[in-house]
Amino acid sequence: MLLVEQFKEKVITSKPKIISLFTCGMGMDIGFEKAGFQTRFTNDIAKFACNTIRRNKPDIPCEKGDISQIRSSEILRKSGLEEVDVIIGGPPCQSFSTAGMRRGLNDERGVALLEFIRVIKDIRPKFFVFENVAGLKSMAKKHMSFYERARLNGKGLSRKHRLGSLFEEILKQFSIKGYRIEWRILNAADFGVPQKRKRFVLIGSRVTDPKVIFEKILKSAKWADPKVAKQQGKKPWRTLRDALKGLSDPTKERTYFPSWGKYLRYVPPGGCWVDLPEKLKKEAMGGASDSNDPLRKGKQGGRRGFYRRLSWDQPSPTLVTSPSQLGTCLCHPDENRPLTVKEYARIQGFPDDWEFVGSISEKYRMIGEAVPIQLAHVIASVLVEELERK
Repeated sequence: MLLVEQFKEKVITSKPKIISLFTCGMGMDIGFEKAGFQTRFTNDIAKFACNTIRRNKPDIPCEKGDISQIRSSEILRKSGLEEVDVIIGGPPCQSFSTAGMRRGLNDERGVALLEFIRVIKDIRPKFFVFENVAGLKSMAKKHMSFYERARLNGKGLSRKHRLGSLFEEILKQFSIKGYRIEWRILNAADFGVPQKRKRFVLIGSRVTDPKVIFEKILKSAKWADPKVAKQQGKKPWRTLRDALKGLSDPTKERTYFPSWGKYLRYVPPGGCWVDLPEKLKKEAMGGASDSNDPLRKGKQGGRRGFYRRLSWDQPSPTLVTSPSQLGTCLCHPDENRPLTVKEYARIQGFPDDWEFVGSISEKYRMIGEAVPIQLAHVIASVLVEELERK
């Protein structure tokens, strides 16, 4: 019996180790653990996230609080590590999102990115993985509204207003001495996730060329848009039907939309507000309907998140932090209700027995902000191979 326990301890201690920052619901961590990693430290500023981590992984230290107030030496002490294989994290993305005001590093949530970099510089892991919204690539250092930008039409823009200027600054911040960095925009659907979700992934390494890492990651993209999958020798994207197959969820009876949900009965699977009867469109859209403002008319975007009903035979669109808001509606294909927490978790790849602690809105937030577990697993599997070669 003693020999068995010693063997188990040896297996555990021989696993590569990760430190996880901005951990939230542990989506990236679960993917890394499936690939053979061991999480040794987690951190989040939200109480509900830490409660979720402690409920599911009581043996892993979770430091609740602002990362700017946590010293790197304390992270190492609580992790019990002297050397770290990988630091993973996705600092808050709202300040970089195309759906937000895009204040970037001027937003306190954007400053969290600099704290993530500070910990990397202090601890110097072999690798680090940074994940964020795809919109990060196009951010300007100083925010300008879409309509003002359209009015100027590229004329008279200062460098700080130029699209991509903040991204250039972020890459400079990630240019840490001794590390090589590489980044890609990855679509989770290409890696077997039943969700079309594009994410910015940056990998830094001080032990190997991260370009090689991404080459191996991209070789694992075995799925593709059904329109081109056969020509590319790949499998068609997994669908919502694949994700929710066999799921029993009694909570669906308690899930509903506000009063505007009455219009959804006119929307077919895979449709949105454009499928509403003409006589109802303006009434249903309210302030989001077409404007007579010459600056805005015809430039309001597709607004396809309004009154959006999902299709069984397509991947889910990107899961947002609330499926029951008018502009981010994710309606069930057959029923006039938003997706439930359990359905959300299935799409992201969480185990059915994973417990999210908090209010309904907090549970949606943890899942919506997570890295799809299968995508994290693919990234982690390549890093495990690289670590074993060193």
